[in-house]
Amino acid sequence: MTPKNALHLVARVIILGIGLAEARAQTPPPIRVSDNHRFLVTADGKPFFYLADTAWGLFNMNREEIDLYLRDRAAKRFTVIQAVAAHYTGLERPNPYGATVFSKSAAAESPGGIKYEANPEYFKNVDYAVDEANATGMYVAIVAIWGKSYVNEKHSIFDATGAFNYGQFLGRRYRDKRVIFVLGGDWYPEGTMDIWAAMARGIRAGDGGSHLITFHPTGIQSSSHWYQNDAWLSFNMVQSRHIILNRSYDIIAQDWDKTPVKPVVDGESAYEGIVDDLVTYKPGIALIQPQDVRRIAYCAVFAGAAGCAYGSQGVWNYVSPSPGVTASPHLVYGLPPVSLPAGLSRPAGSQMQYLRALIESRPMLTRIPDQWAIVNDPMSTTERIQATRSSDGSYMFIYTSAGRPVRARLRDKIYNIISGTSYKAWWYDPRNGTAALIGEFPRTESGDRESDVHRGDISREFTPPTRGPGQDWVLVLDDAARNFPPPGTPFPQ
Repeated sequence: MTPKNALHLVARVIILGIGLAEARAQTPPPIRVSDNHRFLVTADGKPFFYLADTAWGLFNMNREEIDLYLRDRAAKRFTVIQAVAAHYTGLERPNPYGATVFSKSAAAESPGGIKYEANPEYFKNVDYAVDEANATGMYVAIVAIWGKSYVNEKHSIFDATGAFNYGQFLGRRYRDKRVIFVLGGDWYPEGTMDIWAAMARGIRAGDGGSHLITFHPTGIQSSSHWYQNDAWLSFNMVQSRHIILNRSYDIIAQDWDKTPVKPVVDGESAYEGIVDDLVTYKPGIALIQPQDVRRIAYCAVFAGAAGCAYGSQGVWNYVSPSPGVTASPHLVYGLPPVSLPAGLSRPAGSQMQYLRALIESRPMLTRIPDQWAIVNDPMSTTERIQATRSSDGSYMFIYTSAGRPVRARLRDKIYNIISGTSYKAWWYDPRNGTAALIGEFPRTESGDRESDVHRGDISREFTPPTRGPGQDWVLVLDDAARNFPPPGTPFPQ
C-alpha cells in the first residue's frame, strides 16, 4: 500500500546549547528493576530508559572539562554516563589534581607484595563528577576497575579480600548517590570469578543493596554467559563490538529468552568516528558513521534491550593532561587526536535523544520484541528491519535501516498484533526526531483478498519517504482509539 494521504509533518523542538546551570534538574530518584524484570524503573515504578554516553576517562578530566562535558550530554538528553574509576590509562598516572586512584603500601602477605587501597584524594574528583551529573538529572555507571588491565586470569591486583574491601569502599562512599556499579571492564571473568563475586559482596555491604550492579564484558559477549543465575547481577550488559556489520539484535534476543528473566542493555557497541573492527587506520579504511550508530542502537532496543550506550571518538578515550606527565598526543588505532569539543559535536551524539524520545512516547513497560510483525525478509546488518510492539496491541514500531519497504502484519490467525478496528500510521525520522502522519486506516479495506480476511491474515505494505544507505526510518502503527500523541512527543507513563 502506498498511501495517498498528504504527509503531515510534526516537529518536536529540542533545546540544545543550554548552560550547565540551566540544565540542572532535581536529583533523580533511585532506580530498580521493573516488576516484570524486563526494564529499569525509578523507585516509584516510572519507566527509565538507559541512554548512556561513554566517557571512560570522566574521572580523569579536570573540573572545567567535566562541566563542559556534562553540560553537553545533559542538553542531549542522555540519562547515564559510563566512566571508569580505576582507569585503563594506568594506576600510576595521577589525575589532573595530582592524585592516583590507589595508595600503595608494602605488604608482603598480599598478592605481589603490594596492597592497594583506595585513595580518598583521588575520589574527590569522582565525587565532583557524580554530584554534578546527578544535579543535571543523570546517573553515573561507575566501572570499579578496568578488568582487562588489572583483574584478569593472568594477573590481578586484588585477591578476594582486597576486592571486597574496594567494593565496600565504593558502596559506602556512593551509598546515597545516583550511581550504578559496573564490574568487569572489557574482559572475561574466567580465573577471577571469586574476585568479582567478592567485589559485588563488598558493594552490597557498603551500600546496603541500594544500587544496581552489572558486569561489562569484552565483545561479542553478554554478562549472562557467566552471571545469569547470580543474584548480585541486577541486569545484563552486552558489548556488541565496534563493527559496522554489528548484530546486536541477535545477542540481545538471546538474553531476552534466558531465565531467570533480567533486563539487558547494550553497554558498548560501535563508537562514532572509530575504525571499523578496530584495525589500524589507513586512508580508505571505513570509519563508523552516524547511520551505523543509529542502526545498532535502534535494532538493539527493538530486539528487547532496556537501553543502549553511545560512544564518540575523542570522548570515550579523553583524559586531561596530568601534572608532571609529558606524553605525545595519543593515537587511537592510528587515528589522529580529536579535541573534546569536536568529539562532543558528532551527529549521532545528538541523534540518540530521538531514540529515547520515541520509546518514551508510548507505554514502555508493555513493550516486547516481535519479528513476527514483519512479513517480508527482515534482512541483516546494514539493511536490517527490526520490530517491537506493545503486548496489548496498542502500538508497533518497525525500524528499517536502509529505507526498504515494510510489510507489517496487523493480524494473524490467532490474535490482533495491532488492536482496534482502525489504526494510525506514521513515519518517524531517527535523524531529526520528526514524525509524519501517513493517515488513519480501517483494519480491513476494499480490495483485501477474501481468503486472507477469512484466515485472519491482514498485512499492509508501507514505503518510506526515502531509501538508501543512511536513510533509516521507523514505521509507527497505533491503535487509533488510544489517541497517542505524535511519535517522539512525551507520553505520561
